[in-house]
Parts: sequence; C-alpha cells; structure tokens
Amino acid sequence: MKELNPRLFLELIASLLFMSGVPIFIKFTDANPITIGIIRLLIASLLMGILLSVKKEKFPLGARNLKNLFLIGFIFSIHWITYFFSIKTATASIGILGASTYGIHLIFLGWIFLKTKPGWMDGLAIIVAFAGTYIIIPEFTLSNNITVGLLLSIISGLFFAFLPILHQKNQHMSNNVRSLGQYIFALPLFFIFIGQFEFSWKPSDIYSLLYLGIFGTFLAHSFWINVTTKLPTTFTSLIFYIVIPFTMFLSYFWLDESMNPEKVTGAILIILANVIGIMRKFKRVQIPMDLD
Repeated sequence: MKELNPRLFLELIASLLFMSGVPIFIKFTDANPITIGIIRLLIASLLMGILLSVKKEKFPLGARNLKNLFLIGFIFSIHWITYFFSIKTATASIGILGASTYGIHLIFLGWIFLKTKPGWMDGLAIIVAFAGTYIIIPEFTLSNNITVGLLLSIISGLFFAFLPILHQKNQHMSNNVRSLGQYIFALPLFFIFIGQFEFSWKPSDIYSLLYLGIFGTFLAHSFWINVTTKLPTTFTSLIFYIVIPFTMFLSYFWLDESMNPEKVTGAILIILANVIGIMRKFKRVQIPMDLD
C-alpha cells in the first residue's frame, strides 16, 4: 500500500501538536478572549500576507470569492470566540473536549444538508456522547462554570464542523488565500468588542500570545486547512482526537488541572461517541495517497 505524502503527513502531525498547546496557553495567559483573538488574527494575517507576497499569489477580489471567504472567516470567528470563552470559563481540557464534539455535529449536519438519515450507530454515538457529558458536568446549572464552559465549547464544535466542508467547496482558491481570508474576515467580529482589548507586557503573556499567533494560528491552522482540504473529513476528524490526550496531559502537569475519574471517564465516552459516529462514514471513504 502506498503511503501518504511525507510532507502532508508532517503537516498533519505538526498541526495537531501545535493545536494541543493552544488551550493551555489560552488558559495560562491573563489576556482576555477578545485580546487573544485580535492578536492571534493580526499576527497570522501579517505572516500569511508576507507569504503570499513572497510566493506572488494574488488575493481574489471577485464578489463570489470574497463572499465565500467572508463566510469562512465569520464561522471561524464564532468557533474561536466561543472556544476562548469556554476555556477561560472552565478549563483547557473542558474546552477541547466540548469542541471535539464536532464529530457528533457532523451527523446532524449530514442529516440536514445532505439528507443522510442517521442509522442506529449514529443514535448510539449520540447516547454515549450525552452520557460522557453528564458524567463530566457536576450539576446542570448555568451558575456552574464547568457547565457553561462545556456548553460554549460544544457550540464551538458545531461551527468547527462547518469549516472543512467550506474549505473543500472552495478549492479553486489556494490554501494560502483561504487561510488569509479566514483570518482577516474573522477580525470584524472581534473588533466589535475592541473596547475589551487589554494588552499586557508581562513576559508570560507576550510568550503565550506569540505562541498562539505564530504556532497556534499561522502554522497550525494553515497546515490544518491544507490537510483537511486534501484528505476526507472523516479521516481528519478521527485523527483530530489525538489532540485531546495531549491537551489533558499538559493541563494536568502544567496548569495543575484536576483529573478525577469522572472527567477521565467522561472524556473517554465523548471521544468514543465521536469515533463511532465518524467510523460509520469512514468505511465508505478511501484516503487519497501521494498528494502534493
């Protein structure tokens, strides 16, 4: 059997490793979600703009392309803002766990937009996901930070599920162009809350924001866009779950997050539920080999 293109494989692994550190640095820095979002997007937009200039790629100005890029950026901004607030409200591991439910969201999105009626395995996946969520949440009340954080991250996962689909539908534009469009058109939503922007020159905040902007956005998301454009969403959805144990491991040892049996059990069930939902579709998918 042929192997995946080495460069694409390295981009996949690098993007997952960089993404696993994102919730840690979001929780670690004292910067608020609006500040984090604006700085990450500005850094990534600047670096991607330089890359486009060096490669002499032109940014498309057609109305249809701009509309599609705006849609990608807008959905990306909602995914981010709910994700950031979920991590700040709860914990890094809760944030990544909730966002990872996009595998479950794909079941409903396929039902609504592709008219693919859910089967019994989809139903099982949803039940298992709810069981995992029930175990993690101490009590179902909005006065509980874990509950609020998990709900926000689940919403984030919903919008995250749209992105690979939109990028695949716009493959006529290069990955770099779509990346830049995603970044610059995500900025308007954050600029609405510019009054909350608070920049600190504390070394820990500067290092955190530089990591989030360079490694967690410019590199991680640019690689991820390329990977999810060229590989089936079912395959990349399964691989994404490598991020969760990395993030939970780092949050335990670096941020001193508690890892009680309930959280670990709930995390396993949520991951299992998403894998069940994705595997049903995975059987019908062939992974393209030797992609450029």
